[in-house]
Amino acid sequence: VTEQQMKQAAQAAAKAGAPSKDTYILQAGAFQNPADADNLKAKLALLGQESSVEPTNLPDKGVWYRVRLGPYTSVDEINRVRLQLAQNGVDASVVKIKDVPRDPPKN
Repeated sequence: VTEQQMKQAAQAAAKAGAPSKDTYILQAGAFQNPADADNLKAKLALLGQESSVEPTNLPDKGVWYRVRLGPYTSVDEINRVRLQLAQNGVDASVVKIKDVPRDPPKN
């Protein structure tokens, strides 16, 4: 997700008079070695940021361990966290979470 796309989503929500329903996460890294992911998670914790390590199996690449923060719904909060991370040598990418349809309530 680009900065421009995030701004457009926020502006569209503001025009509609409703808060943005878009949800984003920050991905601070992806590693093949789980120890590297844990090290980044520890570094983020020292910066006061809670993160998680999510293993994912990528076709033809094997298992990768993603270090992610969030979810966030506020563009301002995303920018604040990204700035803090950048000032500490961590380049984080913004990832938009796709809306997951919810099951209807069961009677």
